[in-house]
Amino acid sequence: MTRFLVIPGRNGASAASSAGFVSYVDASAGAARGAMAASSSAYMIDMLPPPGEPAGERARLRELAAQEGLDICFLRGNPFKCKLLVADMEATIILDEMLDLLAEDRGQGAEVAAITARAMAGQFDFAQSLAERTRLLAGTPLAQLEALCQRIRLAPGARALVQTMRAAGARTVLVTGGYGIFAQEAARLCGFDHVVANNPVIERGVMTGALTLPVCTAESKREVLLAECAALGIGPEMACCIGDGANDILMLRACGLPVSYRGKPVVQDIVDLNISQGDLTAALFAQGFTADEIEGR
Repeated sequence: MTRFLVIPGRNGASAASSAGFVSYVDASAGAARGAMAASSSAYMIDMLPPPGEPAGERARLRELAAQEGLDICFLRGNPFKCKLLVADMEATIILDEMLDLLAEDRGQGAEVAAITARAMAGQFDFAQSLAERTRLLAGTPLAQLEALCQRIRLAPGARALVQTMRAAGARTVLVTGGYGIFAQEAARLCGFDHVVANNPVIERGVMTGALTLPVCTAESKREVLLAECAALGIGPEMACCIGDGANDILMLRACGLPVSYRGKPVVQDIVDLNISQGDLTAALFAQGFTADEIEGR
């Protein structure tokens, strides 16, 4: 049995009226039962998969749902409210890759963006890629980093996600391979409880091209998840992790509710929810929150 939630995207699509998607489920499953979930904005469906559960069934369901303006969260049981949120920052909680923006301002955009893209696709070791990008940005004034903080754009639903989970008693942690100066500002805007990030070495008001050690890597993100769970006295199955790239895979595989926001292909195959149609509040509906419970929506 495959159980999943159908979550409308931002275009106002209705799960109840998505005739094309429901018809596909009926035809594929032979028998399918749709029921209202804990929210009036999401439907829960139990589906008998085709014989043999062919590879790619998740991708096919997601593709058809996307045509109807819907996101799908595949469930391992009933939805539950997580006690911990661990989220990546760039291209997840915020819309941009900040080092790419910084490089553009300094006339090095193409070179730095190419390294970033390879790292997020899993084609380049992250720590090595960050060290290389930081080396290329040597000489950048601290004032330029501070000014760039004013251009941070939160992803739709980011603040509502953090504020709603905090209101429900969850701890919220922003963990990123990006620079701490940007992470602290993003955390302030959203209200995260804690930040883990990397920091460039600054001397006499400019970047030296080196990083403060140790570097926050994919392994570090998983370690942060497990340490936070231990401190809270919960198992990682009670945590929701959100990311978008190869550097997030280890923490996504270790948690109970793995989510990607506009995830790279390397990530989409391992998450229960890839948000492609809606905003980050989809991660709240995946936990059973109702629309009325979402803060600031």
